[in-house]
Amino acid sequence: MEEQVKSAGGCLYVCSTPIGNLRDVSLRLLDVLREVDLILCEDTRQTRKLLARYEIPSGERLVSFHEHNEAARVEWLVGQLREGRRVALVTDAGTPIISDPGDAAVAAALEAGVPIVPVPGPSALLAALVASGLPATPFVYLGFPPRSRSDFARFLAPYRHLPATLVMYEAPHRVANLLHWLAEELGDRKAVLAKEITKLHEAFWRGTLAELERRLAEEGARGEYVVVIDNRGAQAEGDAHEREEARFAEAVREVERLMEEGLSHKEAVKQASDAHGVKRRELYNRTLRG
Repeated sequence: MEEQVKSAGGCLYVCSTPIGNLRDVSLRLLDVLREVDLILCEDTRQTRKLLARYEIPSGERLVSFHEHNEAARVEWLVGQLREGRRVALVTDAGTPIISDPGDAAVAAALEAGVPIVPVPGPSALLAALVASGLPATPFVYLGFPPRSRSDFARFLAPYRHLPATLVMYEAPHRVANLLHWLAEELGDRKAVLAKEITKLHEAFWRGTLAELERRLAEEGARGEYVVVIDNRGAQAEGDAHEREEARFAEAVREVERLMEEGLSHKEAVKQASDAHGVKRRELYNRTLRG
């Protein structure tokens, strides 16, 4: 067997596992899972299915390690690594830490002073991105968005004018809201809705955000989703927004100057809006004095 697992000294292997199709494994992953001393699992039942598929004994090696208990297990894990244990970190599907548990395990390995070795493999966000037909560079992965409308607006604000492809995960009962909110915040962008990637009912729906929302309403939401949005037009819109704000700033200063010269607020707004090409009502509201 190729020497894929370190023979001595503690080590943490961050292992990517299948996101649906159990055949999406590497020979290296199978070697690591056979040879490590401990396997940290998001759900031991899910990991047992993978091990059984490849006839890998689990024995007493499986340890529950998820978002609700990982903080409490860090000290224990540091001790295991310092004692020379070779540990594999896996989640139910895909790559650990990417919207899945694992940060605490990596922190433990750093504290223990042992190597952290990635074992690359499946990732839903990358699979969706490369099959979407949208530009893959640059892209920004945003994970699962907040559930409330106001929190979502604040969450998306830093990326609204970023000319990149945006990638998010979402659950079936919230994906319709996400598409609607994205259209409100970004405009009706081109997008792709990817579901059940690598599974029997894998599908990629392509269209605008509004079109995808309508299709979802007609056909229903099933499975886990990756949403990919082409936000490349954002830079031009952002530049236009900045130019408009600069015009408003000039117009506001003009209103203040004209009012100091004795013009009424209404007349000052009229003259400044005409001079700087900004909306009169908005300029009026911006220059109201409390």
